[in-house]
Amino acid sequence: MTYNLLTTARLTIKGLFLICIGFFVIAIAHNHFNLISHGFPLDYNEGGMLVTTSAIAQWVNPYSLESQPSLISLYPVFYNMLVAPLTHVFGNSFELHRAVSGLFILGCCALCYFLCRRSSGERTESFVAAALLYAGLLYYSTPVASPNALGLFLFLSAITIPWANGFSTRSLGVTIVLGVLAFYTKQYFIACLGYVALYMFLGESKKRAIYFGLSCLTVFILVLTLVQYTSPYYLDDTFFAVQSGAKIASSDEKVIEQLKEFSQIYFPLLIILAFSIANRLRLRSITSGQSTKKSCERKYLNFSDFSQPLLLRKPNYIWICCACSVIIFVLVLGKNRGNHLTYAFQLISPFFLVGTFALMSRIQKWRGPLSVLIVFAFYNSYTMLPADFSVKENNWRKVRAEIAKSNDVYASTLVLKEIIAKGDPIYLSGGTRYFLLGNNKPAFLVKSDPANTIPEVWERYVKNIHKKIRNQEFDLLLIDNWMRLPNTQKDSDVDTEALLKEYYKKSSRMILPLMKKHGGGDFSLEVWRPITTD
Repeated sequence: MTYNLLTTARLTIKGLFLICIGFFVIAIAHNHFNLISHGFPLDYNEGGMLVTTSAIAQWVNPYSLESQPSLISLYPVFYNMLVAPLTHVFGNSFELHRAVSGLFILGCCALCYFLCRRSSGERTESFVAAALLYAGLLYYSTPVASPNALGLFLFLSAITIPWANGFSTRSLGVTIVLGVLAFYTKQYFIACLGYVALYMFLGESKKRAIYFGLSCLTVFILVLTLVQYTSPYYLDDTFFAVQSGAKIASSDEKVIEQLKEFSQIYFPLLIILAFSIANRLRLRSITSGQSTKKSCERKYLNFSDFSQPLLLRKPNYIWICCACSVIIFVLVLGKNRGNHLTYAFQLISPFFLVGTFALMSRIQKWRGPLSVLIVFAFYNSYTMLPADFSVKENNWRKVRAEIAKSNDVYASTLVLKEIIAKGDPIYLSGGTRYFLLGNNKPAFLVKSDPANTIPEVWERYVKNIHKKIRNQEFDLLLIDNWMRLPNTQKDSDVDTEALLKEYYKKSSRMILPLMKKHGGGDFSLEVWRPITTD
């Protein structure tokens, strides 16, 4: 009788747990659908991604001289190259970009499930890991019009394929291709090649790891040389400008803040991980109690045999990757004040979730209490996502009406979608204001033609803007509170804002609201029109 009651109780708990999983997945999928179908920008710079895709669709190189600095992209364009053909069918819209990102987010979750199953995770635990990763990847900038989701998919694929194929030569060749493509999607995802090389050095073969690393470096240099030859401002825009901007936005306090919040969200899982590790250590101590003397004599490192790994006891691949991600986040990416928690969910979450649920799968007892902790993790992961998708549309209608009756608009990135749809000229993308930062580079990389150096290109750009203001060629200027009007670096007597006030008048100021989420909020937009002499 007691046995039947216990069995019934376990089945009931398992059934309720499965129902909770179902509700959680449906809830976050519904949240994702709302993000994709939202008719307004999800963050301030989302429109800049449409500019790059539009340029690629028209066979314009964003890193050519002619595109500087109005069409530049701070990100590589492999993502835009994939989306550009689709714009001829579906239009260059936020919804298209977000849907493409959504497909790659689901691909990342499928890889998470596969990794957990391969790490001896049960089906239920593997699915839970994938579902929690899904929620994490819906936070902030991964699901918007951006290269994040594709870059992460390539990153995880490059890490998964060699492990699933025993680090065969062919799988390592595929990994190099995927790693390079990841770099040309979003720069930091090239770290996947370092993860694989490090693990091979520690757990496979020091010699093969070095050969792999040299092969990666050779391919990387060859491809970069070709890219820089065909796109002369590629390194300026995607590396030096980004590096200088990151230094400006870096803060050690931001790392601590993000780690604290990340730990709070995953606190129930940290308890599960601690319990699983303690249980495993207890079992290991029982089974190895009689071989203490032999274990004390065992060697753990191999420095002499180059064909052997450094560690004689093979480390856990997933936790090596997790450790690498934590180090990169703490030392570099986590200091960025502009991408709150995104890097943590992209780089740390997949390996943390896979490692934790693979360990949990080995515990047959205590599944009930651990399931309760997972439900709390569901709650934390869902409540961190935006819930209110409403936006007051009145001012958006007014701005769109202003744009519709104008032919030449100097526009905020907030309304670039409308400018692109009309086919009007683009004067700034999301990266234009960072263009001058690309001049912070070694002297030997400065353009040989003085007329094409970054300062000179900027001066020509600013002079063109000044000329159009003096001639009142702009029908309309839409300037938000984050924008800085471009100023010359040489002629301190000419101020763009003063020039604007001389030839244009501010006809109105309005608040353009975005949905309430990180990167959203309310932005003040000034509407400027030419001063008439009538």
